Amino acid sequence: MEIQAKAVANLKDSVLPFWTRATWDQEHGGFWGRLDRAGNVIDTSEKLLIKQVRMLWSLSAAHRFGITDRGYLELAHQAFDYLLRTMWDKDEGGFHFSVAGDGRPLSRRKNTDVHGYVLIGLGEYYTASHRTEALEWGNRVFEVLMEKARDGKLGFREEFDDGQWPVLNSEQMNLGPRHDLKTIDMHTNILEGLIYLSRASADPGHMEALRKVLQLIVDRGLHPKYRCGITAFDYDWNPVPDADGKWTTSYGLNAELAWLLLAAVDLLGYPREAYRGPILGLLDHSLSNGFDQERGGLAAFGPLSGHVLRALDLPDRRLSKSWWAQAEMLNALAYAYEWTRLPKYLEAFVKLFDWIWTYQIDHECGDWYQDVAWDTGKPLTTEKGGEWKTAFHAGRALIQASQVIERIVGRVTS
Repeated sequence: MEIQAKAVANLKDSVLPFWTRATWDQEHGGFWGRLDRAGNVIDTSEKLLIKQVRMLWSLSAAHRFGITDRGYLELAHQAFDYLLRTMWDKDEGGFHFSVAGDGRPLSRRKNTDVHGYVLIGLGEYYTASHRTEALEWGNRVFEVLMEKARDGKLGFREEFDDGQWPVLNSEQMNLGPRHDLKTIDMHTNILEGLIYLSRASADPGHMEALRKVLQLIVDRGLHPKYRCGITAFDYDWNPVPDADGKWTTSYGLNAELAWLLLAAVDLLGYPREAYRGPILGLLDHSLSNGFDQERGGLAAFGPLSGHVLRALDLPDRRLSKSWWAQAEMLNALAYAYEWTRLPKYLEAFVKLFDWIWTYQIDHECGDWYQDVAWDTGKPLTTEKGGEWKTAFHAGRALIQASQVIERIVGRVTS
């Protein structure tokens, strides 16, 4: 398919070069975060943990995908060494949320969500490099999370440093300054981290933790009627509305959770059909309520029931099409079609990729635009490094969509 050739080309010639051209700090090590449209660094005040581990994943995955002539694994080695040397808290355990350019800790916040991404990065890096230290550190982070962030049988707490932090991404989810919450977002990323760690280790303890998080999300995290993710809960998993008293759901997160649940089910050796309802229910909710059937593309968030265009009581930003939501919807549609062969998933996949290729990708300067308008596709910002953006979401979607296409119809070269 033409789509596969385009996906591989965008990955090799645009996304990865963009994120490796100027982001690595040659003096102190580590990846800078904020970039302008052309990929120039525009802020050298902070290096975020999540940037480091997402780039660690991206470089490792690119190498495993077969891009072995661009030095990505060698850069991943440097990123791994920098992570351990600079960001690990030797006194309290866990990684600092951010450091200054020279490596001094800036934020000592210990966020559970971000440590889920640490597991993602370490798991993929081990699989690419076979460095035993990577797996040892993955287990070390796992033990920190199980000791300090786990909340018994009720999943995980959002933070494990006793700080009164607002929930991560609180502004995006409109949760206000509250810290006494749990989110489906965080538990999705812990599920994701455990998938990558368990694939790498095959450790029974890692697999058992994955099993428990999977079942908790399926049993408590999904709306029983509308089959979408519930955004936030109190500590006992009672659903709570946003700061305005409204009930909303993230279409991109629902799509991401759908394919991650499928990945977890497969890894644990469970029959897919036993989880068909939750998995396809999440995807179908996004497809029915948040997808632009005319042009392609996925809205940011909307009501639990009904199409996003009719939700006039919600702010206009609900209609923005973000890079990560398009990427995760592309993943979900690819895997759903491969599994079910239902035409609606293939049709939506093709329409979504056409939207991404036409509007989300910056063909002039490289990478993908962060957010674009629902109808025109006009970029809402040209900054490329905000919102913790790296090569991760786009790169993973391009890799996985290409792999699914190859399994279905064979390799297509450009």
